[in-house]
Order: sequence, then C-alpha cells, then structure tokens
Amino acid sequence: MDNNNNNNIKKIGIFGGSFNPVHRGHMEMANLAIEKLDLDRLYLVPVGTPCHRCDNDFVSGQDRMAMIKLVCLNNKKLFPCDYEIISEKVSYTYDTLLKIAEIHPDSLIYEIIGEDSAEYLTSWKNYEKMVDLCKFVFFKRKGYQSTIHGLLTIEAPLFNISSTLIREKIKNNEPLEDYITPEVEEYIREHNLYR
Repeated sequence: MDNNNNNNIKKIGIFGGSFNPVHRGHMEMANLAIEKLDLDRLYLVPVGTPCHRCDNDFVSGQDRMAMIKLVCLNNKKLFPCDYEIISEKVSYTYDTLLKIAEIHPDSLIYEIIGEDSAEYLTSWKNYEKMVDLCKFVFFKRKGYQSTIHGLLTIEAPLFNISSTLIREKIKNNEPLEDYITPEVEEYIREHNLYR
C-alpha cells in the first residue's frame, strides 16, 4: 500500500468486498464515492479469509488483488490495499480500519458499505470502537430498507452486475465487455479463472 504524501490526504474511503472478480459496478460505485464524498483516496480492500459466507468459486487473494491493481492503474485516487489478503487470520473490517487509521492519523475515514451490509452492521466485530474511527456510508440497494439511523447514504443507480453473474458468463463463454474491464478479462483468461 502506498503511504506517500500522507499530509495531503484529508479524506479517505475504505471500500471492501470479495471482488471475485472486481467489475464495472464496483468501479462505478468507487468513482461515485470519490465524487460524492470528495475523497482524496479510496482504498479497495479485497477480503482475505472471510468471516461470513464463502462460495466455491472464491479464487485466491493473490488473483483478486492482481485484478484490483489493474483497475486502479487508471485512477490516481484509487489504491489497492492488501492487508486482509496477506493476513493469515480471518478478515475483520475493524482490523483493517485500525491499520489505515494508524497510517493516516489526521485523515477523516469513511467506511463504505452496501445497504445489505448495513442491516447487520451492529454485529460487526468491535462496531462500537469503529464508530469512533470512521464514518459509515452506505449505498442504497434495491430491496433493502436500512433500519439504522444516522448513517450517511449515497443514492446510487442500481447496478445490474454481480460477480456471481460474471462467473456464470465466464463458464458459459459469454461476452464480458459490459461487465469487466478489458484488463481484468485478459487476466481471467490468462490465468484460467472461474472455469
């Protein structure tokens, strides 16, 4: 993770997920968060060993990290973060948040989540401590109505893209250009992922 010029970084976003694979919906959400929150930097954090569910098509952390690095190349405000990938422990957002807060002690940190995750936010590890370290922001999601008050929200268009859908299309040899970037598609094909 690049730690250069920390003094100029006032507002940081953390956007975590399985990114299995990272797709155009993720990128649109990331760009929207950067715009709406006026972020100086947004970290994309692929989960390592998830504390929640994990499906059979979960590719290695190294592969998911490589794909994230590819989509970050063309956006100077997007940065890959490998904290959870290189950790051998179960991934918890709190641990990642602590590390980023240590590197950027004077920055305002936003933890960006989907509205579906907001439903069980209070059950997250060390939730009470997290609210002292960051501001939670969630994207509105179709079919969800969060009952947690006081969270910042970003009204986003509904992205009809999911990693599950993309993995099915890969297995069926269907076109992918509407769903993932050319660089990610090339990486998936070169490494024969999701077959």
